[in-house]
Amino acid sequence: MIGCNRKKEKFNNYQIKNTSNEIENFNEFNIRFHTDSIFQLARVNFPIGGKSINGFKKHDWTLKNWEMMKNLVVETSQMKDYKHSLTKSDTLIVEKFWIPESGFEVERKFKRINNKWFLIYYNDVNL
Repeated sequence: MIGCNRKKEKFNNYQIKNTSNEIENFNEFNIRFHTDSIFQLARVNFPIGGKSINGFKKHDWTLKNWEMMKNLVVETSQMKDYKHSLTKSDTLIVEKFWIPESGFEVERKFKRINNKWFLIYYNDVNL
């Protein structure tokens, strides 16, 4: 457990260059979050809301079972089989993908906390 705490401290110090008073730009955060695994882990304060459900397997998200997210938050999806919705405000971004009547749905929420963006919820359901 001590090793996990040391890693967590390292992640908390890994930041986009900005002053504490400057509001982090979501588009810049979005690119870095989905391309830089260390930065991504620094911006997920475990435990977070949501679960991973794959058939009969179900678990909460932890540092140990985290799978890096690589798909950027997008205004409109190019995937024709999926439905997509995006709700944005100055402090909250909610994105959903789903295939109607299939048991597949992904929802993720990003919240601005102390002028920095964090993933606060990730629900990945594939029944």
